[in-house]
Amino acid sequence: MSLSVREGQFDLAVVAGPRVPVWPSVGVRTLTALASEMGLTVGVFGFPGHRVTGVLPLPGSGGLVLAEDPQGRIHRISARAVVRLAAPNPFPAPFPGWRTEGLVPLRTAKLLFEQSRVRWTPATVILGTGNGALRFGSRLIETEASPMVACVELGGPWGGKSFAGWEVERRRFETLGGRVLNGKLLRLDRKGPGLWELRLQDARGVRILEVGRVVAAGPFHDQPGVREYPPGSCLYEMEQTGPAARPDDVEGWVLEEERGRWLGARIARSLVADLGERKEALEKTLRRARARLKACAEHQGLPFAPAYDGKWLSRDALERLRSFEGVPRQAQKARVVASLECVESIPCNLCEKVCPESAIQIRRGVEGESPTFLIESDCTACGLCLAACPSGAAVMLHERDQSTSLLTLPWSGAGDWEAGDLATLVNRKGERLGSARVSTQQALPEGAPSGPGPKPLRLVQIEVPTHLVWQARGLRAPRSPGVDAEVGEASLRPDAAEPARAEILLDGEKRLVREGLTVSIALFELGRARGGDALLCPDGSCGLCDVTIDGVKQRACQVKVRRGMAIRLAARSEPAPDALCPCLGVSEERALERMKQGKLSSCEAAVAVTHVGDGRCHGQLCGAAFRKLMADAGIDSAEWSDWRFPWTDWQLPPRPGG
Repeated sequence: MSLSVREGQFDLAVVAGPRVPVWPSVGVRTLTALASEMGLTVGVFGFPGHRVTGVLPLPGSGGLVLAEDPQGRIHRISARAVVRLAAPNPFPAPFPGWRTEGLVPLRTAKLLFEQSRVRWTPATVILGTGNGALRFGSRLIETEASPMVACVELGGPWGGKSFAGWEVERRRFETLGGRVLNGKLLRLDRKGPGLWELRLQDARGVRILEVGRVVAAGPFHDQPGVREYPPGSCLYEMEQTGPAARPDDVEGWVLEEERGRWLGARIARSLVADLGERKEALEKTLRRARARLKACAEHQGLPFAPAYDGKWLSRDALERLRSFEGVPRQAQKARVVASLECVESIPCNLCEKVCPESAIQIRRGVEGESPTFLIESDCTACGLCLAACPSGAAVMLHERDQSTSLLTLPWSGAGDWEAGDLATLVNRKGERLGSARVSTQQALPEGAPSGPGPKPLRLVQIEVPTHLVWQARGLRAPRSPGVDAEVGEASLRPDAAEPARAEILLDGEKRLVREGLTVSIALFELGRARGGDALLCPDGSCGLCDVTIDGVKQRACQVKVRRGMAIRLAARSEPAPDALCPCLGVSEERALERMKQGKLSSCEAAVAVTHVGDGRCHGQLCGAAFRKLMADAGIDSAEWSDWRFPWTDWQLPPRPGG
């Protein structure tokens, strides 16, 4: 067999690791722009152009990148420095039942929610309390897809907080009716078609929860977002957290952008022989990026954890809230004015960008500038900041000198409100405070931000007892008969036409499946998904979802359903439900015992002895859990990156015409 191999050489190669969902992401763009400005030659490799199959470290520093283009030609690129973008860890530490189809990572859960008709009833449990977990839980509740949603904190090191995300995201989740639990996972067992039993141990004992789905969202470990391994090798791994658009996840976007800026400056400092006059500017970029990355975690070390006297904010918590720069001091007594109640220091300024009067000027932690947040005299109460806030932390209020005051809350739930409706008010942690009457529901002007929910945001003004105007921050939805509680409005709108269905053969049986779905999502809808279908890789890199379609082996996540196709599921034995390495069946106990018996001190030795990550998924399921296990065995693995070749199953294609 002859091959078509193309050679290339760059100072810096930026490559997409397996399962990276966005390419090129904000970190890639920031990193490559800065490196190019410093005079470095930069190559970017990833889907849908060049599929990277691995990196071979070179002696000294840098590496050799192997990639394949759509024509099947192999590209061999040598680079003085290599940066691999890595997808976030999708799973918690292994526990009995973690590798069944009952547990799916957050990205898969989002795709199933948006594209499929899988059930989210009778309840949904989300593992993790990061912003992504809390935001997805809020979305399930707003669309009435799941009657009960709980986010479970598994005990991560989040500074002074008992949960990982922002206080405003937890507030929004709990005002909608979600619950935050702290506990330890015991096991996940199938109870029936689409029904699972999750056992969770908390301070009260063992909880037994019947759920339709368990979602792994994290974060589960506090690990560095950038790693260089081995030290001094110029081989870097950077975690991709940035979404396709900044409003989708402000925290993830800012983190990846600043990591890209910091790493680009560091690489330029290492590779550019003579920076000349640019050296001072580069050092300034490094310092600023480090400071901004540190500021992103300030909410964990200095949290806003309001205390309560019964259902009421305590005196100290209310005083801290009323003294925050985003809250009005006087204007609210004369007219309606915005109140921006994100007390924690978080890297979000979407409200500032959308304000047409420049009444919002965020200066958190900016040296030499006053901490101005809201200029209440300039606020016109247009409501655009309420639509822009991804966490629903902005409200409008008019604190009148009478028995009732006006409170305007953002609303993006499934149902609509009419003037005169009686609403149930809740406090910041979702407890009922009483009732209030709706004055108006107002749609935002065309072109305004759509808000964080599944429907265009509306502003609901209610008359509340004046003593509740600083306590009430949520209202509960009326039941909406137009929403299917098992599907969720984001899956199929009530007014959407019924999609066409295609008849297929699945293991010899005739089935009707909605057209346009990938085979993997269709298997979830039919209740025939396997544990290996959970990742739904955008690039088909894990290799766990193989099926035979019309006699040809293909990846189920990469092929769409078409009429008349014959699908046969691959017959293979399922791994142990609690194995650390599901592909090879290696348990945590076995791997830990081998490492301790061998008195191993390096990550390379642990890999060679245990073979964890040598299986078909190439460590995509077990990599992060294995890193933590090595740390438990006394092996320094914080900066470790796995550069074993290849990253995915790879067959050398024949040369066209050869």
